[in-house]
Amino acid sequence: MKVSKKLIKPFPAISIDNFIPSAAMVRSASKSFDKFKNEDWVIYKKDNGQVQYTSKIPRCSTPECLLLLDYIATSLDPCDYFDTDNLKVFPDCSHYGGGMMLTPNAENQGGYLGMHVDAPVHGKNKNWKREFSAVLCLSEEYDESFDLLVHNGFDCHDRLEYRFNRLNIFKCTENSWHGFPKISKGMNRKVLGLMFWSEINHKDKSSIKRIKAKFNNNLKFN
Repeated sequence: MKVSKKLIKPFPAISIDNFIPSAAMVRSASKSFDKFKNEDWVIYKKDNGQVQYTSKIPRCSTPECLLLLDYIATSLDPCDYFDTDNLKVFPDCSHYGGGMMLTPNAENQGGYLGMHVDAPVHGKNKNWKREFSAVLCLSEEYDESFDLLVHNGFDCHDRLEYRFNRLNIFKCTENSWHGFPKISKGMNRKVLGLMFWSEINHKDKSSIKRIKAKFNNNLKFN
């Protein structure tokens, strides 16, 4: 698959346009978000550093979204695109940390995602380390407020632009800060997320601590 954008800094990331062969199927998955009722979502509010909804695990997304998530899992090996030094990764098809993700502001909910670094260790499988995040953009109506801002926590930042049927993939590190401020009023940002993991070997277990996602509201963007 052809890479449409590649970042080395602030941390490695790529974008692949028209990732799903059928745009109609991506459209169907996007529309399936509207089937979900509030009780079907895990709802994060401002005290969680975000206003965002996610599908429950395991595999509690709509059939349309499950089809696309499985396509990503079976069609993508991030190690084909990144310098990984013989790293062996695998997708989590239960969709822990991913699945359907909705940032709502169609009804003035104020959806946003605070700048954060994801938890490095899987919440269910304690010997899995997060290596890559793959995010498929579903909304046909979008603007630059949907772009994912990326930052190294120090002095370098960039953005991964949101586009319909674009897959954004980035390497997860202790300084892979990402997020976005409140999206434009009257719009909903829809994505599907799939995480890729590696197995933590015995000698590294003591150096990789299981912590929750870290948020930082003080990162500077020039």
